[in-house]
Amino acid sequence: MAKIIAVQKGGIGEELGMEIGDELLGFNGEQIVDVLDYAFYDSQEEFTLNLRTKQGEKVDIDIEKEEDESLGLELDESVQLEPMRCKNKCLFCFVDQLPKGMRDTLYVKDDDYRLSFVSGNYVTLSNIGQKELDRIAKLRLSPLYISVHAFDREIKTKLVSNPESAKVFDKMDFLANHGITMHTQIVLCKNLNDGKVLDKTLEELYKRYPSVKTVAVIPVGLTGHRQKLYPLESFGKEDAVKVIAQVEDFNKKAGGEFCWCSDEFYIKAEKQLPPYESYGDFDQIENGVGLCAEFEEEFLSALDEVGGSKAELNIASVTGQSFKDILKSLCEKLKDKYPNVNLRVKDIYNDFFGRSITVAGLITAGDIIKQFKDAPEYTIIPSNMLREFTDTFLDGITVSELEKALGTHIVVSHGGEDYVKIIDRLCKEKQNKPQNKRSKAK
Repeated sequence: MAKIIAVQKGGIGEELGMEIGDELLGFNGEQIVDVLDYAFYDSQEEFTLNLRTKQGEKVDIDIEKEEDESLGLELDESVQLEPMRCKNKCLFCFVDQLPKGMRDTLYVKDDDYRLSFVSGNYVTLSNIGQKELDRIAKLRLSPLYISVHAFDREIKTKLVSNPESAKVFDKMDFLANHGITMHTQIVLCKNLNDGKVLDKTLEELYKRYPSVKTVAVIPVGLTGHRQKLYPLESFGKEDAVKVIAQVEDFNKKAGGEFCWCSDEFYIKAEKQLPPYESYGDFDQIENGVGLCAEFEEEFLSALDEVGGSKAELNIASVTGQSFKDILKSLCEKLKDKYPNVNLRVKDIYNDFFGRSITVAGLITAGDIIKQFKDAPEYTIIPSNMLREFTDTFLDGITVSELEKALGTHIVVSHGGEDYVKIIDRLCKEKQNKPQNKRSKAK
């Protein structure tokens, strides 16, 4: 049950006389589990709501409404999503590779099908049984984002160290039969699930198309903190070239919008990234699939639209090793419209996690402070360096603390379009800023 803590004015709940302090017991005679039950029934046209008033009376209320009409209820914390913990011991788990001394929350491993639906988190389905599968089907929790890694059960069990994980394809078949769309990922580990194992995994996933809508193939991320962990190897340039050819060939046979390598593989291979049009609906962008192409497309489109400025401005732009060349190339294109902007791309090595980690999203403020000297008036950082919905880096340093340490104004960029707009806005502010004039003595 869940206590009602707010009732929207003009909502159906208020019309039916529901009040703060009433308890929502469930729907159609079934007890409420969490807020997803409420969200599901709130979108239905007909159902029975089971309620206990604050006076203690149990009542059943038959609801008839339009799909887009809401009950307008806010429920207490008892039905909010408390993440289910991961029961796996993956050979490549990034949490196991974190340095000591970070915030406790960063060491928490979640593996929750509900967060997969709500937030796009990738899950293994290892910690759910038929009861949860039935609930997914009933509430139509689609799409889900599922970590597959390998079809071969023996290899999958070795990778994840949990025999239950080997049943993932059986569970996916159940979900497919109940109309659930799935986006999947393969974290590729050298000499474990690559080569022929990868071929078989892609084949089996495609047999389940269109229920399995997309596949992302991403290289295992290895930090410098792998003491006593399984000895995994990084993919080199030649390895990456082979993987790209393998995945691109399969994708071509599958129609061109099924499976992709992450941008990181192309950067490792020193190969040109695929064009923007090749990524379909960009369903795998959170896996770094098409992230560079989207940034470039947004950047160039925005650059076509702005008027430009002749204002003089010194700006720095901080990024990781993997994106530095792409960003430098794009920034060169700014010169036609912003000829007096001196934009310096400052690429940062990741000493916090280890230099094998090259993506911008894992750069810490501490590494920026150590490596970035003589910062200009303004410095642009990408939003993915910060924890979601916060102004804090992974090492706990805030944006304002970084500004103070560097003596610069930090501007957070949210993609390619925003990047260009930041440059344009700063130039206009500079151009319109009143200049100090000395009055002549008479």
